[in-house]
Amino acid sequence: MDRLERLRQVIAAAQRHPVYAERLKGFDAQSFTLERLAQVPPVTRQEWIAHIQANPRPPQGAALMHLTPSPALGWMPEYLSPEDVEYQAQALAGQMRRLGVAGKKALVAFGYHVFAGGWLFHEALQRAGAMVLPHGPGEAERIAQLQQQYGFEILVCNPSFALKIAQAGGRFELLMAGGEPFTSVPGYREKVEAAIGGVAVDAYGTSELGVVAGEGLEKNGLLEIPEMAILEVLDPETLEPTPDGEKGELVVTALSRTLMPMIRFRTGDLAIAQRSGGQTVLPRGVIGRTDLMVKVKGVKLYPTEFAPLLLAFGIDPRSGGAQVVVDRGEGGTDRLYLRLKTQAVPPGLEDALRRATGLKFDGLEADPALEGPPLVDKRFG
Repeated sequence: MDRLERLRQVIAAAQRHPVYAERLKGFDAQSFTLERLAQVPPVTRQEWIAHIQANPRPPQGAALMHLTPSPALGWMPEYLSPEDVEYQAQALAGQMRRLGVAGKKALVAFGYHVFAGGWLFHEALQRAGAMVLPHGPGEAERIAQLQQQYGFEILVCNPSFALKIAQAGGRFELLMAGGEPFTSVPGYREKVEAAIGGVAVDAYGTSELGVVAGEGLEKNGLLEIPEMAILEVLDPETLEPTPDGEKGELVVTALSRTLMPMIRFRTGDLAIAQRSGGQTVLPRGVIGRTDLMVKVKGVKLYPTEFAPLLLAFGIDPRSGGAQVVVDRGEGGTDRLYLRLKTQAVPPGLEDALRRATGLKFDGLEADPALEGPPLVDKRFG
């Protein structure tokens, strides 16, 4: 199906949905264009949460339901119609074919219970011509044994679990990874590929959106999957497109959803876009969250963008392992510090941070007892 034709189908369905009816008033779905998409106000996860709280039961026409953890709801549901289920599988199969899975044997070690992960890859792999074993997570030793016994060439799981499978003796030609920071962490891919003895490619998606970006075998960034989504990177304050090479919020229009439309959905994820030939590429993948932002020395700084780099140096900021501190120095100039929950500052970290952010830190401090929020701004209080 033509991409524009599918977008028009999604817009027509969304015009009948309470979350989008007002946003799409005055638009003609039959003549809708990709250029007009930028005129639709983006939608937030909070707006969807409010809608679901007011309408807790599955909508009429739902054929498949998945859940993802949500602090506000306990569980955030995702609903697909029969047509959505089939379109999603066929669309994602296009990406699988580009990865050369036809005729191969694939073992899926993402979860099949409650979450969408396992189903997304399973259905697409089958339609792309692969034989699939729906294994699910856990049992690294058993997966390694199954790989050796039956000759599975493809593994689908998160990269940290792939390392455990490799330690148990599993070897695969291709790893389709996702679900956690991977290619954005310097050196991580190389470590995983050496362990599994093959090629590892990354993918990005959410429960609400499905899988919307993935790498090719060339491993040159997360590419927009054209059958699945339209990707934008916007300034989270102005909601205008960021220039190529600048950080912004990933905003996604899913082409696989009509029952629960996701048009210009603000993911809250931080990315850098490159646009070429009508396609959006995320060369560094998803590098953090936009929930926290501070201007330091005239530059927008997102503390979570340090996460992939810190992980490469053995520091996990996701569990309170890092704190950015901004203060005023002499003459009113901004001063930037990074505190780390570690015994010592790893050699080379400061230079790596400067190269990644373009910012010079005024100090890095190791504090094994570090506690507190990820960002402390002392300039205005």
